[in-house]
Amino acid sequence: MLTSSLLRLLALALPAACAPLVSAQAPNPFDEPTPNPTVWPECAGGQIQVMLLGTAHLANNSPDTYTVDVPDVLVPERQAELDDLVERLAAFAPQHVGVEWVWGEEDARADSLYAAYLASGGLSDDADEAVQVGFRLARRLGLDGVQPIDFPRDPLSTPIREYVARGGEIKHTMDYNQLIPDRLRVDEDSLIRAVSLVDYYTWLNDDSALRGNHFQMFMALGAGQDADYPGPNKLTAWYGRNVNMVHHILRTVRPGDERVFVVVGAGHVRSMRHMLDEAPHFCPVSPLPYLEDV
Repeated sequence: MLTSSLLRLLALALPAACAPLVSAQAPNPFDEPTPNPTVWPECAGGQIQVMLLGTAHLANNSPDTYTVDVPDVLVPERQAELDDLVERLAAFAPQHVGVEWVWGEEDARADSLYAAYLASGGLSDDADEAVQVGFRLARRLGLDGVQPIDFPRDPLSTPIREYVARGGEIKHTMDYNQLIPDRLRVDEDSLIRAVSLVDYYTWLNDDSALRGNHFQMFMALGAGQDADYPGPNKLTAWYGRNVNMVHHILRTVRPGDERVFVVVGAGHVRSMRHMLDEAPHFCPVSPLPYLEDV
């Protein structure tokens, strides 16, 4: 099942017999058609298109409490699948490739590792998606490098844990598990082992999956009472980080640029897409049309 550490944490405060406030026959808001034209806008002239590819952390190196257990992507079969993935994405022809490494702090590391990657002919024992997807795509397109765009994270979950530990309540209005459609009720650790990486990325970047990932952040909204706001503070920090990531994309582009590719944890996609859609500089683009078989 698509889930998160926050989902488990907030479930502790969910009444055991919590009845949803919506009818069992009510339409599930996550069962929306894909692609959905209301969430991926049509781009206007002069806007820079930004393709957002949501990903699991391929090196199993995320500091998040819950992560997908990704099998070794360095084996030949998975390397061939990554070649296939990148060949499809290359049709977008971006002028820049953004990766989820920290802006400023990891620029020199990105430059040196990318230079070594080129010198090796595209070989690396680093399973990080920045390398396996970002470096691979940049090399395929003949780019000079990749651009870190991330912003340092806050320890977002700790205040909520502390709040619950000292008896704080989290307000719920429904059983949130009922919002997850049947097609997302899968063991993601098993799924990524059972299908190709192209098929996995297609599943992960479906808007229902992206929304199911993101809505769980808002379960934190009910954490707070009196002058204590751990839930809203968590969301504020999360959105602040994503705003700064979009700001870093803007710092990266140059006059005449038309397209940027960004590979980020799938949980970032919906908030970044909204910001890119609202900012007149940009137009967010789905990767799904590029992942389909032709």
